[in-house]
Amino acid sequence: MTDGPALSLSWLTSPEAVPEGVRAELTACWRDVANGGGAVGFAQQLPVTDDVVRPVLDETVDALGTHARLLVARRGGALAGWLVLITNAGPVLAHWGRVTRVQTAPAHRGTGAARALMREVARYARDEQGVELLRIEVRGGEGLEAFYERFGWEVTGRWPGALQITPDDRRDEVLMSLALTQAAAAS
Repeated sequence: MTDGPALSLSWLTSPEAVPEGVRAELTACWRDVANGGGAVGFAQQLPVTDDVVRPVLDETVDALGTHARLLVARRGGALAGWLVLITNAGPVLAHWGRVTRVQTAPAHRGTGAARALMREVARYARDEQGVELLRIEVRGGEGLEAFYERFGWEVTGRWPGALQITPDDRRDEVLMSLALTQAAAAS
């Protein structure tokens, strides 16, 4: 945890709520996380530039609405991290949501930003969206399971060799879930 400025969290719920300056910050964060070895996509394109990341970021932001929300963490006005929550329509799928694009800006690692993001996504999904279960997919071989397990997530399966990082490096896609009725206790 840091002794600096307090962390603030905000949910952005439409493309219009994400102005150009914020899009540029999100792009730079994603670029830096990817280039720093983060398991956030672009594996076969590294190192990436803003020109590679920006179209994918724009697709993500342009999909915001009723079933997609962007959570942004800031510390002292600077982007500390972000993630996306996607929920489902219809009675068969409406009880669960998916967390994607979890990232902490390199300068804000170890400051509690990731912890705050994970707690808030569970709270918001449960209390504001009525979701009972969250899922996430993570890249195997990175030790990411241990991070999520601290917040009550459980490994529920894996797709062996589903992710081709390089032509010679295939990894499992690890499937994890979080029962939100238990998430409050794990916080």
